[in-house]
Amino acid sequence: MNSWRIRHRLLFLALLPATVLSLLLLLYFVVDGLKGLDEEMRVRGVTTVRSLAPASEYGVISGHQGSLRALAEATLRQPDVRSIGIADPDGRILSLLGTPHNPDWRQPGAARLFEGDGWIGFVAGIRRTMVEFEDFPEVPRVAVGDDGDRQIGVVYVEFSTESLRARKRALIRDGLLILAAGLAVAAAIALRMARGISEPLHRLIGGVGAMGAGRLDARVPADSAGELAILERGFNDMAGRLQELHETMQRRIDDATAQLAFQARHDPLTGLINRREFERRLEEALHAVRAGRQRHILCFLDLDRFKIINDTCGHVAGDELLRQLAHLLQGRIRDGDVLGRLGGDEFGILLADCDEADALRVAESLRLLVEDYRFSWQEHVFAVGASIGMIGVDGTAKDVAELLSLADQGCYLAKEKGRNRVHVCRRDDREFLVRRGEMGWAERLAHALDEDRLFFAAQRIRPLAGDEAGDGPVHAQLLLRLRDDNGDTVLPSVFLPAAERFELVPAIDRWAVGAACRAIARFGERGKGPLLASVSLAGSVGADALLAAIEAETNRYGVPPSSLCFCIGEAQASLHLAESMRLAQGLRALGCRFCLESFGSGFASFSYLRHMPPDFVKIGPPIVRKIATDHVSRTIAQAIRDMGRELGFKVIAEAVDDGIAYSALRDLGIDLGQGNWFEAPLPFEAWLAQLGEAATA
Repeated sequence: MNSWRIRHRLLFLALLPATVLSLLLLLYFVVDGLKGLDEEMRVRGVTTVRSLAPASEYGVISGHQGSLRALAEATLRQPDVRSIGIADPDGRILSLLGTPHNPDWRQPGAARLFEGDGWIGFVAGIRRTMVEFEDFPEVPRVAVGDDGDRQIGVVYVEFSTESLRARKRALIRDGLLILAAGLAVAAAIALRMARGISEPLHRLIGGVGAMGAGRLDARVPADSAGELAILERGFNDMAGRLQELHETMQRRIDDATAQLAFQARHDPLTGLINRREFERRLEEALHAVRAGRQRHILCFLDLDRFKIINDTCGHVAGDELLRQLAHLLQGRIRDGDVLGRLGGDEFGILLADCDEADALRVAESLRLLVEDYRFSWQEHVFAVGASIGMIGVDGTAKDVAELLSLADQGCYLAKEKGRNRVHVCRRDDREFLVRRGEMGWAERLAHALDEDRLFFAAQRIRPLAGDEAGDGPVHAQLLLRLRDDNGDTVLPSVFLPAAERFELVPAIDRWAVGAACRAIARFGERGKGPLLASVSLAGSVGADALLAAIEAETNRYGVPPSSLCFCIGEAQASLHLAESMRLAQGLRALGCRFCLESFGSGFASFSYLRHMPPDFVKIGPPIVRKIATDHVSRTIAQAIRDMGRELGFKVIAEAVDDGIAYSALRDLGIDLGQGNWFEAPLPFEAWLAQLGEAATA
């Protein structure tokens, strides 16, 4: 009912009482009429048998069946009479016309009434007239009395009730028709009254809906009377005031929107357009170039030595420098060019309809402008520079992001070459291609880390003299590998330079720690005994984070720290000596082993071995490959061997790839060797299976 319209509700309220009252009256009159029809039938039946019983007395007493039959035929001709029967006190039928439904009507006794489906029968006793007899009662079933000897017979008359049913149906039909006619009249009156109320309300509702939809000029006709007229006038007044208020607010909103739109497109610090707006302008320029209408040049400018100002004088000074330089740069570029702040101390410059030579002159003028500028803050005076990467906007660029990335790479190359210079990026430039290749490898390497496509290959480290200890651990080097998108194996020398430049080495080393612990646990599950796994760190020497990762992973997999040996290259240790010493000490505190690898091929001093005494030292491949032919290489190897015996570490020769090197190293007394002469590296699971086959054989 809550979803009904007002007109329907008004009609419901008007018709409900009338309908209920009409139904009650109809029910009363129909029930009363039906009772009257039933009573009429009973009275008729009783009257018929009361008049027929005395008339049958003579025929019953005299046994004159002709008179009884004539009497029965006359009665049968009356409307609705279906059968008539006269019987003596013993139940013998004296006269019978029709087929009565009641088989018990011949039994003497009190007057009775019988009913069935479509019929009703009446019974009365026939009495002698010379004796006093009782009148028939007014109801169908009345006792005759105790003097049953006065009854000389029984008369039975049966009536059809079909006409009675038809009269009842007609009575109900007429009542319903009268009810329908009354309700129709009442509905017409109620509808007229409801329209008088609902139509003005509908107009008001329509006006409210129009206002809700934003049409504040909506008005309703004020042609009603009484309370509705007050509502109509009030609505129109309210709508007018709301329209005035809306127009005032809209003007304020338009002003605020324009201000917000400006702020959304511009950098609040410098007033230049921001990165989003610059990218939109660059997108338009790219479309124009693809349509062949114009040529454009994109410059990416990054300030040199800006961090010094922030660190020395704070960010307030840095912000002021950016504001002043933005003002200077804006005054130097041409009217059609676009200058935007891309973030931090980075600016983007779009030189419109410009060839490379003109663009280079503009970029140099901007660089000189920044170079000649002196920034004063309190008692300090600072000089800054600008590294600029410049690239042509051509149709080969995939999108704006690629263009900005290429210009950024050019800016990076300008910084690498000494800063405060302009580097023109060309797609066939070797430096540019190397830089792009490293960026591509960085992205692929990040995906490989996310998708767990790094894996270890394993290679045994074996004694060069004597047999391996039967009860000692199997010593193996776990070698880092990458599986590319095509499923091919990539060596670390291909992707580690990009990992170092883009700071992905710590993530690789964290992966290596966990993978090495899993490999040791897997080795133990196969019942191979203990495994001493040597893992070369990719380059991170952040001791605290790495030691925490080692402790967490060994606890996670239940691996003894003594089964791990971490290797650091000699060159890496020499560049980060203090951090490498902290790492070596931390590894010993955890119970892990430590190895210096590629020793003898760099610039490290033998004194390093005293500061961070290792468990193993690996002789680098350049020395091992010349061990049989080069006297200097043999001398270095002998010195490393002697230091090992003095300080108590084992010496491992890397890259033992042929029998000549093997024999020479063995003759020198080098402890251990690793290389293809013994076995080629295999993926860890394949190496594990091969190890099992060798043990079985």
